[in-house]
Amino acid sequence: MRQDQDHKVDLIGDYLVDKSIALCVTGGIAAIEVPKIARQLARYGANVKVYTTQEALKFVGKAALEWGSNNDVVTELSGRAEHICLEDLVLVAPATLNTINKIYAGIADNPVTALVASALGQKKPVYLAPTMHESLYNNPFLQENLKKAGEYGLNIIEPRFGEGKAKMPKLAVITDAVFKALSPDKMKPSYEVMKE
Repeated sequence: MRQDQDHKVDLIGDYLVDKSIALCVTGGIAAIEVPKIARQLARYGANVKVYTTQEALKFVGKAALEWGSNNDVVTELSGRAEHICLEDLVLVAPATLNTINKIYAGIADNPVTALVASALGQKKPVYLAPTMHESLYNNPFLQENLKKAGEYGLNIIEPRFGEGKAKMPKLAVITDAVFKALSPDKMKPSYEVMKE
């Protein structure tokens, strides 16, 4: 079957061939980066499925997420049980203070938090990229939760800091974390040798 040219991506590596990734988007301005993240993961062979909160759609359009992932986007819980995790890994980027604290409290009230709950129940890898204003990042409740990440099977991708914000990690840092989780035998020595 011939894939239309607009959705075609050139493979630049085989780290994620035959792997599926749930890319979860929450409500912050960093959500505008998500179509690029989806495309980059696809360039390494991943099948990317996007899940969003309603707040995320205020910052990035559903059409952009469909284009980036070449898949339908899950925006609400339905009777089709899309929240049961079928993917190999869950990546929440950006992960807001609200979503992170809900995850730690065991709240599963939207497609993102419900999918993460399912993934944790199956002991699948879950990665969070905290992205928010620095005052929110320094919130004591959030910091306490981040310290306990390993106890719950959560992995934190550290943000970049600047302009008073905890910013989305660089694309290479995100892909490196996914590679280490899903293809450690194929890993290059460091994400620094990879080009964005």
